[in-house]
Amino acid sequence: MTWLKMCAQMIILAGRGIITASGIVLVEELLFRSWLPEEIKADVGYHQAIIISGLAFSLFQRSVWAIPGLWLFSLALAGFRQRSEGSLSIPIGLRTGIMASSFVLQTGGVLTYKPSYPVWVTGTPQLQPFSGAIGLAFSLLLAVILYPRQPPLEEKSLAPSDEQ
Repeated sequence: MTWLKMCAQMIILAGRGIITASGIVLVEELLFRSWLPEEIKADVGYHQAIIISGLAFSLFQRSVWAIPGLWLFSLALAGFRQRSEGSLSIPIGLRTGIMASSFVLQTGGVLTYKPSYPVWVTGTPQLQPFSGAIGLAFSLLLAVILYPRQPPLEEKSLAPSDEQ
């Protein structure tokens, strides 16, 4: 019976993590991967918009140790968005999975922080996945592979006077 209770608690914990993470990520991705880059792009250009929006995203997370890793991860998410032709489904799904699994691992007691390891390697005790050297290396690899090299092509619509 205790095994069944433990499984039920883990399923409830995972459900809470997924629902909470989905809501947070949906709002953040709409803001930092859809609206903000488009507004900035109109003024300064495509690549600068991705860089500035990514920096705003990483600062918004309020974790000084995680800023470089989250900024690089944001650049990778912009690449995912471009490769999926503007769809936010991959960035939303990826971030939801990372946030929900981090929540379950931390809250469920699966991972425990060991202060014997240096903070610069493992990150902060709050289990921020991108705050240490390992998270930074992972996000750097993703950013190098996925960063959009070319701006997406803008489709030109024909004006009524151009049709013949």
